[in-house]
Amino acid sequence: MSNKLYKVFEDVEQNAQLLSKYWHNFSTEISEHLPETYHAELEELSNKLEIAIDNLVDELQNPTLTLATTGTTSSGKSTLVNLLCGAEIVPVAVSEMSAGAVTIEYSETKSLIIHETPGALWECGEWTGISDERIYQRLYDVMISYIDNREKQANLACPQSTISYPFRLIKESKLELPRGVKVRILDLPGLAYVGDEGNANVIKQCREALCLVTYNSAETDKEKVRTLLQEVVEQVKDLGGSPARMLFILNRIDIFRADRNWPETENRFVEKAICSIKHELSDQLKEYTEDIEKLQVIKLSTWAALLALQIKQYDEIYSLEACKKADNHFNGLIDENILEDLPRKTEKWSRHDRNRVADALWKKSYAEEFQQSLREHISQHFPRLVIPQAIERFNVAAGNAITEWALQTTTAILNSSEERYQEECEKISWIRSTLDSFLQISDNNLREPFEKIDNKIKQVLADDSEDDLVLYLEKNIRNLNNIEAYNELGDKLCSLYEWRRGIGKGINQVLESVAKSLENGRVILDTPNLKKANALNVNLLGNCLKRLVNLGYTSSVAKSGKKMEARTEEEKKKLKQLNEELNELAIHLNLVMEDVLKQICSQEIDRMYEAVVELFKCHLSHIEKGTNDIAPNIAIRFPDSQLIRVDNKLTFNLRFKAGFAITSGNWQEAIQVEKTKRTWYTLWLGKKTYYETEYKTRSSDNAEIPSIEQLLENWQFQVKTEDKEIVKKISSWLIEQIDSLKKNVEKVQNDVINRYEDRLYTANKEITTDYEMQKNVWQPMQQKAQYLAEEFYSLGINLKDE
Repeated sequence: MSNKLYKVFEDVEQNAQLLSKYWHNFSTEISEHLPETYHAELEELSNKLEIAIDNLVDELQNPTLTLATTGTTSSGKSTLVNLLCGAEIVPVAVSEMSAGAVTIEYSETKSLIIHETPGALWECGEWTGISDERIYQRLYDVMISYIDNREKQANLACPQSTISYPFRLIKESKLELPRGVKVRILDLPGLAYVGDEGNANVIKQCREALCLVTYNSAETDKEKVRTLLQEVVEQVKDLGGSPARMLFILNRIDIFRADRNWPETENRFVEKAICSIKHELSDQLKEYTEDIEKLQVIKLSTWAALLALQIKQYDEIYSLEACKKADNHFNGLIDENILEDLPRKTEKWSRHDRNRVADALWKKSYAEEFQQSLREHISQHFPRLVIPQAIERFNVAAGNAITEWALQTTTAILNSSEERYQEECEKISWIRSTLDSFLQISDNNLREPFEKIDNKIKQVLADDSEDDLVLYLEKNIRNLNNIEAYNELGDKLCSLYEWRRGIGKGINQVLESVAKSLENGRVILDTPNLKKANALNVNLLGNCLKRLVNLGYTSSVAKSGKKMEARTEEEKKKLKQLNEELNELAIHLNLVMEDVLKQICSQEIDRMYEAVVELFKCHLSHIEKGTNDIAPNIAIRFPDSQLIRVDNKLTFNLRFKAGFAITSGNWQEAIQVEKTKRTWYTLWLGKKTYYETEYKTRSSDNAEIPSIEQLLENWQFQVKTEDKEIVKKISSWLIEQIDSLKKNVEKVQNDVINRYEDRLYTANKEITTDYEMQKNVWQPMQQKAQYLAEEFYSLGINLKDE
């Protein structure tokens, strides 16, 4: 966007003020030719417009810019927040510290609020005039207290904090924001804490935010890199909406400076990382493929950049501490000619020395490039997050009513004479019939794929057939692209059938962790999806896996299974315990899966919700164009915000069973029985001891212990059996939403036509026109009404999301 950011907002404001002027001129002129009975309605419209413009101007002059930060494991997200603030106020640690959401609002004065949350074990309250160090320490104490106690106290809610702070993002970054803008930074919780209700409510606010997603560039382990990429996908799904409004940051990029072949290794990594992130996102969020291709990814070393700022602080102690950290950790970013000039002890660095070091750190950390990219990102996307919604509210409050009144009134007056009145009444009847037919055809086109699915579901359930309903769902949804009204949607509806893949992928992640833990005899449960599960439940699952390993269900047994015949009491006891533990595994896995699936299903349902909103927007745009082609002077509008009311109440329930059957069996035990007999060589007086083998029938417990693969296939099969029920729920839900939309559309349309009918009747009764008046007054007046309608309609149209 070439215009400065504040100028974009100013232009819309000026255009709105021009609309007010156009309406004032139009209403003044038309009132001269109307009876007094019309004046009250004109005055009411003018008052509504004045209020609506005041509200619009207020929204344009005082918007809220929200930057939400999230990131992969050890990616330096909290350091990025501190960089945006220009000071260390958010706790930073090697382990994950982002337990709760922290909201930082711009203010010239500093304060901290730790909100009351259920079961809080820390001090809650408000502190004003607080120092940076005390903000940091209080937040650190709160987060540590939560992390240490959340496994002991099941209902302990994540801490929620609000900081007021004069952060650097506003003071020094040259953003050129609108004059009264409110800016806040949302420091979002780590993956392990997104499921908390308080955090979930904060994350919902991110739909109206620009998001910064940090990625750990220092990780080299292939398996961990794969996990990081999955974390990126999870965070994008949690944030919701298009990745276009997300700025991806390859943080800790300074790691490559130590390489002999730098910058070649850095450039190779960046290329590969961007390609991998795009591929992973495109694979799991196909509806945003076009946006993902244009994804913004930048390099940064946040800690080095933050130290550069701290070194330049006038506080000597603060500056010296930053110098020591820079000398210990980022020598590689300081030019050799600067290093040669520096005293060995950082305490002896002069202010000139410090400035040279700070400038080098700032440059080599890519901080300036980051700031420039952030400015461009905000300039490009912030207006689109604020202005279209503000204009929609303006049109609903006054704009649509004014354009409707102007067009309908002038058209009614032009058709108010006796000879034309009857013709227009007949035309209205034709318009109603034609619009009803058009809406019915449009509604049928929208409903047809989903009704086919609904009928197929009934058939499959009645016949108990094995037809794949998800594939049938996909086929019919894709058929919508063959209808002209919806052919631009592309893959935007893919989430309506991709949910199975999302659920399956999440379940496989958890099951693979279980399988690897058992096969290797070492419990590792740290996949992105498992991080979202209740920590207590994950620990119980881990303990169960350890017991199975101790019982011998590991290595080859876990990999291949085993036939076991337990003969002794000890063996029977062990077999029974193994069976019980595998059933316990299912119980604990269920608890974990319930948490994981709750998160996955929430993400998938949110994606479905977005898909249906996109579908309905497309549908409303199509029928609005069609209705105005049929009745151009009635001004029928179908506002998205009034008509699209998609409920979000879908739920999917999945549970698992495990264990194996123990059957009774018999086996023959060989027993040596001691016997005696008299011998001839003792003259039948002495006895000799000898042994005979006898066979006794014994009972045994027999079982075929399943392999991990068999267990996992069994669980996956159980998930697949739920497909029919899920498709049934989705189909019913979609048809309900379509029915609701149709009902709302019909009401709006009928109300608009009824108002035109009333205006035509009033004009026929109250206004007399001759040919000259029609030609010289009302035809030009109608043209002005059409111009006015076009101007209202075009307000901010270029800022609408494509």
